[in-house]
Amino acid sequence: MTTGIERIAERAHREPGTVFSALIHHYSVENLRACFQSLDNKAPGIDGVTKTEYGQNLEENLQGLHRKLNQMSYRPQAVRRVEIPKEDGSLRPLGISCVEDKIVQEMTRRVLESIYEPVFLSNSYGFRPHKGCHDALRQLHQEVMGQPVGWIADLDLAQFFDTMPHQEILKVLALRIRDRRFLQVIARMLKAGVQTLGGVVQDELGSPQGSIVSPVIANVFLDFVLDQWFTTIVRQHCRGYCALIRYADDSIALFEFEDDARRFMRVLPKRLEKFGLRLNEEKTQLLPCGKRQAGLALKYGRKFPSFDFLGFTHYWGKSRNGKARLKRKTSKKRFRRALVTLNQWLQQKRNAHKLPQLWQAIGQKLRGHFNYFGVTDNGHALYHFEDAVHKLVFKWLNRRSQRRSFRWESFLRYLAWHPLPRPGRLVSLY
Repeated sequence: MTTGIERIAERAHREPGTVFSALIHHYSVENLRACFQSLDNKAPGIDGVTKTEYGQNLEENLQGLHRKLNQMSYRPQAVRRVEIPKEDGSLRPLGISCVEDKIVQEMTRRVLESIYEPVFLSNSYGFRPHKGCHDALRQLHQEVMGQPVGWIADLDLAQFFDTMPHQEILKVLALRIRDRRFLQVIARMLKAGVQTLGGVVQDELGSPQGSIVSPVIANVFLDFVLDQWFTTIVRQHCRGYCALIRYADDSIALFEFEDDARRFMRVLPKRLEKFGLRLNEEKTQLLPCGKRQAGLALKYGRKFPSFDFLGFTHYWGKSRNGKARLKRKTSKKRFRRALVTLNQWLQQKRNAHKLPQLWQAIGQKLRGHFNYFGVTDNGHALYHFEDAVHKLVFKWLNRRSQRRSFRWESFLRYLAWHPLPRPGRLVSLY
C-alpha cells in the first residue's frame, strides 16, 4: 500500500505544480484493509456496528465496499453528533462516523496528505506529521524575539469547521485534483449530513469535527485561502517584516509596522468572505508586541498587552539579565477547564474502579497535562495545577461509598508511596 502513496508524495515534492488525474484506484481492497487495521476501536456510528463486529466478516465487507467505490454507488451514512463543552460555555459538535465510512475517510486522508503535505508551507503546524503545538510556539517565540516584530494580529475564525462551504472546498481541491470520481467521494462525505432526533439534517456547509479527513481538508482549504495569500500577496504590500503562524484554524500574524498590521486587518475580512468565512470579531485583536515597547513598559511599571494562543497566555517579563522577554503560562481558561473536567471525571469514576486502577488513570491525565503545558517559563503553573489536582483527588476519595476515608496526612503518605507524575524537565522554546 505504501508504495502507491509514496509515489504520489514523491511526485508532489518533485513537481509541486502537478495535477493528479488518477486517484480512485487507491481505494483497493488491500489499501482499505490496511486502513481498517489502523482504526481505533472507538464508539460506533448511527448503524451501531463496532470495529470488532465489522471485522468478523472483514473480507466480504471490504470487497463490497471496494465494489461500491468502483461503481460510484458508495454513499456515506450520516454522522452521529455528540457535543462537548467549550471554554466559553457553548458546545462543540463532534461527528462520529460508521466504521465503513471511517475506512474510506482514512484512505482519503492518506491520498490527500501525500498530495498536499510536500507543498504545505512551513508556517502551518496543525494536524501535520512531525509537527505540533510546541513547534508553533517555538516559532512564535523566535519571531517575536529574533525579528523586528512590533505588532501582532491574534486571529479567530468564527465556527470555521462548521461553516466551510462545500462548493469552495471542492473548487480548491480541483486545482490539484482532476479525478472526478475521487472528488465525488469527498463531496459525498461532506454532504452526508448529521443524524438528529428529527432525522438526518444535510447542509452545504462544514466538515464535521471528529471526521478523520476533516483536518487535512481544513489544512488544504486554509493553505490556499490564508497561507499562500499571505505569502504571495500580503508580504509584497508590507513595507516591513511580516510573518504568519497557523495551527489549524488558530493563527497569529506578526508585523514590524503598525500601518502594515492595520492594512492587513482591513483586507482580511474581504479575503475570508470571498470563501464563505468570517472572523470572530470579539476574539480577534490587534496588539503591540515589540521588545522595545515592552521593555519601556516594564521599566516604568506600565501594563503591556498579553494574548492567548494554543492554550497559553503570552506575556512580557524580564530575563535573567533584565531585558524584556516574551514568556508564557497556562491560560486561565485552559487551567480552569482542565480542573473542571478532572473534577467531573472523578465524581463519575470514584466508585467505578478500585483505588490502584483509579490512581493509574489519574496519573495518565496528569502526565498528558504536563507533557503539553511543560514548556519554558510555565513551571509555576504546573506546580499550582499539581497541588489543585491533589486536593481534588483527596476530596473525591473521601466520597467513595462504603470505603474508609483518608485524612490529609494519610493521603500524603499514600501519595509518597504511590507517587503521581510530577512536572518534569520543561521543553525549551528558544
